[in-house]
Amino acid sequence: MEFETEEQQIEAIKKWWKEYGLTIAAGLILGLAGIFGFRYFTEQRELKMAETSGAYESVLAILKEQNDKDKFMTEASIFKIAHSDTIYSNLLSFQLAKLAVDADDLGTAGQHLRDILNNPQHGSIEHIARIRLGRILLEQGEADKALAIIADAVGGEYQSSYELLRGDIWMLKGDRNRARQAYEAAKSNSTDGPENPNLEMLLTDLYDETAIAEVE
Repeated sequence: MEFETEEQQIEAIKKWWKEYGLTIAAGLILGLAGIFGFRYFTEQRELKMAETSGAYESVLAILKEQNDKDKFMTEASIFKIAHSDTIYSNLLSFQLAKLAVDADDLGTAGQHLRDILNNPQHGSIEHIARIRLGRILLEQGEADKALAIIADAVGGEYQSSYELLRGDIWMLKGDRNRARQAYEAAKSNSTDGPENPNLEMLLTDLYDETAIAEVE
Protein backbone atom coordinates (compact mmCIF):
# COMPACT_ATOMS: atom_id res chain seq x y z
CA MET A 1 0.00 0.00 0.00
CA GLU A 2 1.34 3.43 -0.93
CA PHE A 3 0.97 6.34 1.48
CA GLU A 4 1.22 9.97 0.42
CA THR A 5 2.12 11.37 3.84
CA GLU A 6 3.31 10.22 7.24
CA GLU A 7 0.00 11.41 8.67
CA GLN A 8 -1.80 8.88 6.48
CA GLN A 9 0.53 6.19 7.77
CA ILE A 10 -0.29 7.05 11.36
CA GLU A 11 -4.01 7.05 10.60
CA ALA A 12 -3.64 3.63 8.98
CA ILE A 13 -1.89 2.31 12.10
CA LYS A 14 -4.71 3.64 14.27
CA LYS A 15 -7.30 1.95 12.06
CA TRP A 16 -5.35 -1.32 12.03
CA TRP A 17 -5.05 -1.30 15.82
CA LYS A 18 -8.78 -0.73 16.25
CA GLU A 19 -9.56 -3.66 13.95
CA TYR A 20 -6.95 -6.17 15.12
CA GLY A 21 -5.55 -5.01 18.45
CA LEU A 22 -8.01 -6.96 20.58
CA THR A 23 -7.54 -10.11 18.51
CA ILE A 24 -3.77 -9.94 18.92
CA ALA A 25 -4.08 -9.37 22.65
CA ALA A 26 -6.38 -12.38 22.93
CA GLY A 27 -3.85 -14.53 21.12
CA LEU A 28 -1.07 -13.47 23.45
CA ILE A 29 -2.93 -14.67 26.51
CA LEU A 30 -4.17 -17.91 24.98
CA GLY A 31 -1.36 -19.76 26.75
CA LEU A 32 -2.90 -18.88 30.10
CA ALA A 33 -6.16 -20.60 29.29
CA GLY A 34 -5.33 -23.92 30.93
CA ILE A 35 -4.37 -22.29 34.22
CA PHE A 36 -6.64 -19.33 34.80
CA GLY A 37 -9.43 -19.56 32.28
CA PHE A 38 -9.19 -18.02 28.84
CA ARG A 39 -12.58 -16.35 28.85
CA TYR A 40 -11.98 -14.37 32.04
CA PHE A 41 -8.63 -12.99 30.91
CA THR A 42 -9.91 -12.25 27.43
CA GLU A 43 -12.85 -10.29 28.80
CA GLN A 44 -10.66 -8.37 31.25
CA ARG A 45 -8.09 -7.58 28.60
CA GLU A 46 -10.70 -6.44 26.12
CA LEU A 47 -12.39 -4.31 28.77
CA LYS A 48 -9.10 -2.63 29.67
CA MET A 49 -8.21 -1.97 26.05
CA ALA A 50 -11.66 -0.57 25.33
CA GLU A 51 -11.37 1.75 28.33
CA THR A 52 -7.91 2.89 27.21
CA SER A 53 -9.17 3.51 23.68
CA GLY A 54 -12.10 5.52 25.01
CA ALA A 55 -9.83 7.58 27.24
CA TYR A 56 -7.57 8.29 24.26
CA GLU A 57 -10.49 9.44 22.12
CA SER A 58 -11.67 11.72 24.94
CA VAL A 59 -8.25 13.34 25.23
CA LEU A 60 -7.97 13.74 21.46
CA ALA A 61 -11.42 15.36 21.32
CA ILE A 62 -10.13 18.17 23.54
CA LEU A 63 -7.87 19.18 20.67
CA LYS A 64 -9.93 18.19 17.64
CA GLU A 65 -13.37 19.33 18.82
CA GLN A 66 -12.73 21.88 21.58
CA ASN A 67 -9.46 23.22 20.15
CA ASP A 68 -8.18 23.70 23.70
CA LYS A 69 -4.46 23.17 23.20
CA ASP A 70 -3.40 23.91 26.78
CA LYS A 71 -5.91 21.48 28.27
CA PHE A 72 -5.01 18.89 25.66
CA MET A 73 -1.32 19.08 26.51
CA THR A 74 -2.10 18.63 30.21
CA GLU A 75 -4.47 15.71 29.70
CA ALA A 76 -2.22 14.07 27.12
CA SER A 77 0.72 14.17 29.54
CA ILE A 78 -1.41 12.57 32.25
CA PHE A 79 -2.61 9.90 29.81
CA LYS A 80 0.95 9.09 28.73
CA ILE A 81 1.99 8.43 32.32
CA ALA A 82 -1.02 6.22 33.02
CA HIS A 83 -0.85 4.30 29.72
CA SER A 84 2.83 4.48 28.78
CA ASP A 85 2.97 0.99 27.26
CA THR A 86 0.19 1.50 24.73
CA ILE A 87 0.11 2.62 21.14
CA TYR A 88 -2.16 5.47 22.18
CA SER A 89 0.66 6.99 24.20
CA ASN A 90 2.79 7.04 21.04
CA LEU A 91 -0.03 8.64 19.03
CA LEU A 92 -0.50 11.41 21.59
CA SER A 93 3.25 12.04 21.55
CA PHE A 94 2.99 12.68 17.81
CA GLN A 95 0.21 15.19 18.44
CA LEU A 96 2.22 16.92 21.17
CA ALA A 97 5.26 17.06 18.91
CA LYS A 98 3.20 18.63 16.13
CA LEU A 99 1.85 21.30 18.47
CA ALA A 100 5.39 22.07 19.62
CA VAL A 101 6.59 22.41 16.02
CA ASP A 102 3.66 24.71 15.23
CA ALA A 103 4.74 26.83 18.23
CA ASP A 104 8.34 26.84 16.91
CA ASP A 105 9.48 24.90 20.00
CA LEU A 106 11.67 22.32 18.30
CA GLY A 107 13.36 21.24 21.51
CA THR A 108 10.06 20.16 23.06
CA ALA A 109 8.98 18.52 19.81
CA GLY A 110 12.18 16.52 19.77
CA GLN A 111 11.61 15.34 23.33
CA HIS A 112 8.13 14.05 22.49
CA LEU A 113 9.59 12.11 19.56
CA ARG A 114 12.30 10.68 21.81
CA ASP A 115 9.55 9.52 24.15
CA ILE A 116 8.22 7.44 21.26
CA LEU A 117 11.65 6.05 20.38
CA ASN A 118 12.19 5.04 24.00
CA ASN A 119 9.06 2.88 23.92
CA PRO A 120 7.67 2.36 20.38
CA GLN A 121 4.55 0.20 20.18
CA HIS A 122 4.65 -0.37 16.42
CA GLY A 123 7.45 -0.65 13.87
CA SER A 124 6.05 1.99 11.55
CA ILE A 125 5.61 4.40 14.43
CA GLU A 126 9.28 4.00 15.32
CA HIS A 127 10.38 4.77 11.75
CA ILE A 128 8.18 7.86 11.50
CA ALA A 129 9.37 9.17 14.87
CA ARG A 130 13.02 8.58 13.94
CA ILE A 131 12.67 10.39 10.61
CA ARG A 132 10.81 13.33 12.17
CA LEU A 133 13.37 13.65 14.95
CA GLY A 134 16.13 13.64 12.35
CA ARG A 135 14.36 16.45 10.50
CA ILE A 136 14.04 18.48 13.68
CA LEU A 137 17.72 18.04 14.51
CA LEU A 138 18.59 19.07 10.96
CA GLU A 139 16.43 22.18 11.32
CA GLN A 140 18.32 22.98 14.52
CA GLY A 141 21.62 22.69 12.66
CA GLU A 142 22.58 19.49 14.49
CA ALA A 143 23.68 17.57 11.41
CA ASP A 144 25.88 15.07 13.25
CA LYS A 145 23.13 14.24 15.75
CA ALA A 146 20.63 13.86 12.94
CA LEU A 147 22.97 11.49 11.13
CA ALA A 148 23.50 9.47 14.31
CA ILE A 149 19.74 9.07 14.83
CA ILE A 150 19.38 7.30 11.49
CA ALA A 151 22.87 5.78 11.21
CA ASP A 152 21.80 2.12 11.41
CA ALA A 153 18.19 2.53 10.34
CA VAL A 154 16.85 0.02 7.84
CA GLY A 155 13.38 1.11 6.93
CA GLY A 156 11.89 -1.12 4.25
CA GLU A 157 9.10 1.05 2.85
CA TYR A 158 10.64 3.98 4.75
CA GLN A 159 14.11 3.53 3.24
CA SER A 160 13.55 6.23 0.64
CA SER A 161 12.64 8.71 3.39
CA TYR A 162 15.76 7.78 5.35
CA GLU A 163 17.97 8.24 2.30
CA LEU A 164 16.35 11.57 1.46
CA LEU A 165 17.06 12.74 5.00
CA ARG A 166 20.65 11.52 4.73
CA GLY A 167 21.03 13.51 1.54
CA ASP A 168 19.77 16.66 3.23
CA ILE A 169 22.14 16.07 6.15
CA TRP A 170 25.16 15.67 3.86
CA MET A 171 24.14 18.82 2.00
CA LEU A 172 24.13 20.74 5.27
CA LYS A 173 27.55 19.30 6.09
CA GLY A 174 28.81 20.41 2.68
CA ASP A 175 29.52 16.93 1.30
CA ARG A 176 27.69 17.14 -2.00
CA ASN A 177 29.06 13.86 -3.33
CA ARG A 178 27.61 11.88 -0.42
CA ALA A 179 24.44 13.91 -0.72
CA ARG A 180 24.10 12.90 -4.36
CA GLN A 181 24.65 9.23 -3.48
CA ALA A 182 21.98 9.40 -0.79
CA TYR A 183 19.50 11.12 -3.11
CA GLU A 184 20.13 8.47 -5.75
CA ALA A 185 19.44 5.80 -3.12
CA ALA A 186 16.26 7.64 -2.14
CA LYS A 187 15.10 7.58 -5.75
CA SER A 188 15.95 3.92 -6.27
CA ASN A 189 14.19 2.92 -3.03
CA SER A 190 11.04 4.90 -3.74
CA THR A 191 7.85 2.95 -4.41
CA ASP A 192 5.68 3.18 -7.50
CA GLY A 193 4.02 6.41 -6.39
CA PRO A 194 4.51 9.81 -8.04
CA GLU A 195 8.04 11.13 -8.31
CA ASN A 196 9.29 13.64 -5.77
CA PRO A 197 9.86 16.83 -7.78
CA ASN A 198 12.17 18.31 -5.14
CA LEU A 199 14.34 15.20 -5.22
CA GLU A 200 14.51 15.34 -9.01
CA MET A 201 15.60 18.99 -8.88
CA LEU A 202 18.28 18.26 -6.30
CA LEU A 203 19.69 15.42 -8.36
CA THR A 204 19.64 17.51 -11.54
CA ASP A 205 21.57 20.31 -9.82
CA LEU A 206 24.12 17.89 -8.39
CA TYR A 207 24.57 16.11 -11.73
CA ASP A 208 25.13 19.49 -13.40
CA GLU A 209 27.75 20.41 -10.79
CA THR A 210 29.53 17.09 -11.37
CA ALA A 211 29.53 17.57 -15.13
CA ILE A 212 30.94 21.11 -14.83
CA ALA A 213 33.65 19.95 -12.43
CA GLU A 214 34.68 17.18 -14.84
CA VAL A 215 34.96 19.64 -17.70
CA GLU A 216 37.04 22.04 -15.67
